[in-house]
Amino acid sequence: MTFVELDSDNRLATPCGLYCGECLYYEKPCKGCSALKGRPSWGKCKTYACIAEKKIEHCGKCPEFLACSIFLNQYSRELGRWRVFYKAGQLMYREKIGTTAWVKEKAKGENVDPKMTIERYLKWEKTQKKLHIKKT
Repeated sequence: MTFVELDSDNRLATPCGLYCGECLYYEKPCKGCSALKGRPSWGKCKTYACIAEKKIEHCGKCPEFLACSIFLNQYSRELGRWRVFYKAGQLMYREKIGTTAWVKEKAKGENVDPKMTIERYLKWEKTQKKLHIKKT
């Protein structure tokens, strides 16, 4: 399966190893990396351009994968490099079980992205603080 052949069930699987369905920005304002052809909410994605040029589904299928400067340098400076290692692990696991099985796991809430879990908690906590302020 090449990247351009991803069906609608797999459209939330990104070429870099993330799952759009876990992202706080998915749907508003972002429709996902694949749907937006490599232009997610934060800007133009070099990883998407690279895999589209190579006609591969994701970075894990590239022979340069673990030495690729594009992949290794695409991370949030605020969060640090741990995110790159998380994505690498997800891509290796996705390659082993297949994208469809990986997407099904993600959609069921299995194999959850730790960053997204933390972000959702912080968003919830902020809402709770606002509710507490209104009550007092």
